[in-house]
Amino acid sequence: MNYVVFEMNSDHLQTLKTRVILIVFLLMSGCIHNYEPVIKSITADPNPVSPGGIVNLICNASDDDESSRLKEEILGFSWSAAYGEIISENKDNKATWTAPNLLGDYSISCTVNDQYNGIDIFTIDISVE
Repeated sequence: MNYVVFEMNSDHLQTLKTRVILIVFLLMSGCIHNYEPVIKSITADPNPVSPGGIVNLICNASDDDESSRLKEEILGFSWSAAYGEIISENKDNKATWTAPNLLGDYSISCTVNDQYNGIDIFTIDISVE
């Protein structure tokens, strides 16, 4: 029976360890995929609203990163309206909109983003009657 003996000094062993770590890192990072957040809906209560009335808004969003290491990421919410006043005190999925005093249909948008630059935007129309 023949045996083959490999001798490695500490420099060769360190180089081998570094290469193995690099390969593992590259394989793991290639498996990570960031899914963009998805806004399912915005609820507005009441809709329609009276002139100068207050509407409570909730943006229903999720991020489908459950199968990856990114599932713990935090979603950020921002609200916008061209008319009336919109306030989101905690910068979360809830806001209040004060309707303008003019009758008509008005659009309110919610933008949801994750910490890896995924983004979704959803707009709802509210009638002031």
